[in-house]
Amino acid sequence: MLTELQHSKLTHYFNVLDFDKSQTLEKNDFISIGQNLSTLWGFKVGSPEYQASIQRCTQIWKDFHQFIGKGDSEHATLEEWLQFADQHIVNGAEDLYERHIHQVAVEIIDLFDTNGDGYLSLNEYLDLFMAYRIEIKHSTRAFNQMDKNKDDLISRDELLEAIREFFRSDSEDAAGNWLFGFWENARWV
Repeated sequence: MLTELQHSKLTHYFNVLDFDKSQTLEKNDFISIGQNLSTLWGFKVGSPEYQASIQRCTQIWKDFHQFIGKGDSEHATLEEWLQFADQHIVNGAEDLYERHIHQVAVEIIDLFDTNGDGYLSLNEYLDLFMAYRIEIKHSTRAFNQMDKNKDDLISRDELLEAIREFFRSDSEDAAGNWLFGFWENARWV
């Protein structure tokens, strides 16, 4: 069973992905994120870069949709997401959990590591906040919390640790709680 803290974080994550605020996750939410990224990076509509951005975000939807086992359904509700997250991510088998954690890390690095060095700089992390329309005023502090070795970069290992903390930790002090910005009842360490 999800704790209150986990429920709050996972609801926040759902709301971040629910781009049109329809209370369901659907393909268009992910396409909208791709459009936001394209605008952020100055890709012209119809350009190869624009199409690649939309295609990457569409693939993320397909992977997410398949991962939560929605079959032919074209959307996922908050309740379905929370039930799935409880049974398969937070309290589920370790192999499925690790597969999801690694998939989220790969998606974040692939989308936002614009210079291809394998790390997220603060500017690249800010792009994540802007693309997902997360309140940006908390981004620097969140970045600093996750940058454990204080080298001004988030490594793949630091990102994986943050993602693990975000999905499974029940500690209010876990730095990974801030991966996707500020959420209700959150507090800073």
